[in-house]
Amino acid sequence: MFTGKVALITGAAQGLGKSFASALLQKQCKVCVADINEEKLQATVREFQDIYGENYVVSAKCDVTKELDFEETFKRAKAVFNQIDIVVNNAGVVDERNWERCLDINLAGVIRGTLLGLRYMRKDLGGTGGTIVNVSSMAGIYPAEFSPVYCASKHGVVGYTRSWAIHPEVEKNGVRLLCLCPSFAKTDILDYQPESSKDLELVQKSMKTIGMMRVEEVSDAFIKLLEDSDNNGSVMSVTKQGTRYWKMPAPKF
Repeated sequence: MFTGKVALITGAAQGLGKSFASALLQKQCKVCVADINEEKLQATVREFQDIYGENYVVSAKCDVTKELDFEETFKRAKAVFNQIDIVVNNAGVVDERNWERCLDINLAGVIRGTLLGLRYMRKDLGGTGGTIVNVSSMAGIYPAEFSPVYCASKHGVVGYTRSWAIHPEVEKNGVRLLCLCPSFAKTDILDYQPESSKDLELVQKSMKTIGMMRVEEVSDAFIKLLEDSDNNGSVMSVTKQGTRYWKMPAPKF
């Protein structure tokens, strides 16, 4: 189901985004690797092109907080590969000090990427349909006392994704929206230093209790999320204890 498809992934130069890109490339999907970090972006793209060939990978320097920059990334992917079938809004940060930045990347960036994904994939706007995966976190399901701003941003991602998924105009135009909620994984985002020694103690306690995953464990769940059928609007969690879909409350109207 992935052969010949085209994916656009933000925050894909490292961490989970890179692992998602690698998993899709292994399944013969073409990938636009988007990231704000130019140095790591080019290193990742060279690595992928050496393995999978230059015809399968293209890079795009992308700041998800800038609308025009983000749209140029979509234009580049479309110009090179002629289509976009999968959009993965993965770029994210932990930043409790500069909470506006945290919300702008984690939530507003997902909103921008989703709106662009809908514009490029909706059948009534010239697309052929497709799938949008918005990467949230277990902090989008449960509260996190050591990172309330990050938690708020990820709760927002879950609600935003589920709301678009049930919109009749989206459903009839062939776009599926999904939400992935991983717990702690070994990525650079964990290098963030909490506000206080107490917060650091809380983070370390949570990591010890919940456990630390390899990025490959999360990308395996990511592929399953894409492969499963009839799961529009679903929220999938990934932890050391396993992968499962959450029974989220249905709308009461």
